[in-house]
Amino acid sequence: MEVKIRPLRDEERAAAGAVAGRALSTSPTSVWTWGEEPVARTRQSLDIFVGFVQNQTAPIGALIGDHVVGVCGAAPPGECIRATSGDAGRQMPETIDEPGSPSRVQYVWAIYCTHDLDERHVHLGPVAVEPGLQGLGIGGLMMQAFAAQVDEDGEVAWLETDKPENVVFYRRHGFEVTEELDEHGLTSWWMRRDPR
Repeated sequence: MEVKIRPLRDEERAAAGAVAGRALSTSPTSVWTWGEEPVARTRQSLDIFVGFVQNQTAPIGALIGDHVVGVCGAAPPGECIRATSGDAGRQMPETIDEPGSPSRVQYVWAIYCTHDLDERHVHLGPVAVEPGLQGLGIGGLMMQAFAAQVDEDGEVAWLETDKPENVVFYRRHGFEVTEELDEHGLTSWWMRRDPR
């Protein structure tokens, strides 16, 4: 299988966001936030990630032929969620209601904002591979390209994840866990990578 890893063109970003939306619709955070019903959850995930990737600066893509099958996005220093959300983004909801409620979305956003790294960093995410192609090394190829770039630029990289197997994956690429939070039935890890 020939997979090309390169920066995505503007016209490829919607397809890359759709890959992320499909791949991440089954993540623990997505299920916790939007519930078990797969169609509604996938729609929410697609709505978020298509727009998110379209607005990122130079996401890395994995392509088979002309088809985007993976995305490794990142926010450059000063443009991640904490920097762009302001105080409103850090506001925890008073109660956590049922899946699909605005309070769950608000809670997830608030924990991401309040646990973001204070110092200058590149904020990694989303990293996703087309569900039918996961486990073939495509994500690793994108991460190698990402690591080479942040090393060349001398930047710290930061991320959050919600699966133990993702923690193992990111450790293989130089990240280390700095914090783990298990709250309201949702577990999250924050990880840091210093430049080599």
